Amino acid sequence: MPDTRASAEMLLSEVEDQLDRVDAGLRCDQPSDLLQASGELRRCATGFARALEAALSAEALDAEFRRRIEAVAQRLSNQRDSVARRTVIVDRSLASLLGPRPDATYTMPGERRVFAGLRSASMPAH
Repeated sequence: MPDTRASAEMLLSEVEDQLDRVDAGLRCDQPSDLLQASGELRRCATGFARALEAALSAEALDAEFRRRIEAVAQRLSNQRDSVARRTVIVDRSLASLLGPRPDATYTMPGERRVFAGLRSASMPAH
């Protein structure tokens, strides 16, 4: 069990380090840095989850280790929210520069634009 605990400790530290890199990637102007850090975080987090699943029970974890795991879960949630907010900001910025995206339509050239569910085959173009 001590070896398992040491392995889990090492993997958790790796996840925490990758969270720091993702945080830095979110603040950086290079999307490739964020993409790389996110991929590494996914790899580390998956390895950590497998190690816990395979070797440790909740009772085997002391309070400090559980607190660190909960902190990692909170940071992941915060990062997901941050990415969602940034996506909205980017979409709005692009819309203000380029105009809104045209709505997707299901009409043939020359037909009147209507909601696809209300269009009938006999509806002529105006």
